[in-house]
Amino acid sequence: MTDYYSILSRAVASLDPNTTQARSQLFNRARQLLLERIQDSGSRWTDADAEAEIARFEAATDRIESDMARRRTGDPIGQPRQRPPAEPAVHTRRSMGRVAVLSAAGLVGVLLIGLAVYAFRGGEVATTKPGGMTTVTAKQDAGTKAPPRTDVGDDLEPGIDGGSTDSGLPYFLRRQAVYYRTVYTAGMIVVDRSQRFLYLVQPQSRAIRYGIGVGGECSVNAGLYRIQSKSQWPEWSPSPTLLKRRAYPARVPGGPGNPLGAYVMYFESHSPGIHGTNAPRSIGQAPVIGCFRLVNDDVVDLEKRVPVGTGVVVLN
Repeated sequence: MTDYYSILSRAVASLDPNTTQARSQLFNRARQLLLERIQDSGSRWTDADAEAEIARFEAATDRIESDMARRRTGDPIGQPRQRPPAEPAVHTRRSMGRVAVLSAAGLVGVLLIGLAVYAFRGGEVATTKPGGMTTVTAKQDAGTKAPPRTDVGDDLEPGIDGGSTDSGLPYFLRRQAVYYRTVYTAGMIVVDRSQRFLYLVQPQSRAIRYGIGVGGECSVNAGLYRIQSKSQWPEWSPSPTLLKRRAYPARVPGGPGNPLGAYVMYFESHSPGIHGTNAPRSIGQAPVIGCFRLVNDDVVDLEKRVPVGTGVVVLN
């Protein structure tokens, strides 16, 4: 049995800087290596065996993050941490009904080599392809670091358009297909407000995951809701709660710069439960305005996939 905890711990120890985001990216690369090796091999494992192997990997990442939280209680993202679920194996020519048995030694070798290269080169990851050929994906310039963010957690002023894409967000907050085991049926929405993710459940233990921000006006408690109605480019007006804080425009018409973004999906209470935003860099944070916000491109994508009446499960 592969000791994922030891392998990943060594790779994490080599990270500089060792941040929550850096570890998340490293875990994603390791997960991709694991899934590629499972896919590219012969067929001796059942689907249940493959899921169990992935679950052991996830347990190791959970343990490492728990260790880091105990050591660094001041980690700003540690409580709650933002760890994306496992990425799914994509099957275009064959199902994952039966996948290969990879020996512990083989998996150890693949992950150790791949993660050592990733940590040493500051973001590259070696991927071993069938036939022994190894490729290295492109990395960010090691000498260039992203400028510090000064607007984390803050809304842009109503009426100011910050864009509609996720281009300024970390990878794990961008829309992507993920491995997601759940008791809820395909087509339902699951909102994990503590982890800042919204999942659209798909068949075969998959989901489409969207990064979200959770606004301070959000009074939606844990429970089951349904999408009552939708509205494209709605008008926004400040709530009485917001007006107690400071002055806001009396109304902002629908369009770029509107705090509710390109679409709103209302729950039974007619409150704006899921909506877009004029401040895409607030995704993953706890801003002031609204409830469950997505970047505009994501809320448009989600709206096309879910009809009125779709069930929404909100988790705290």
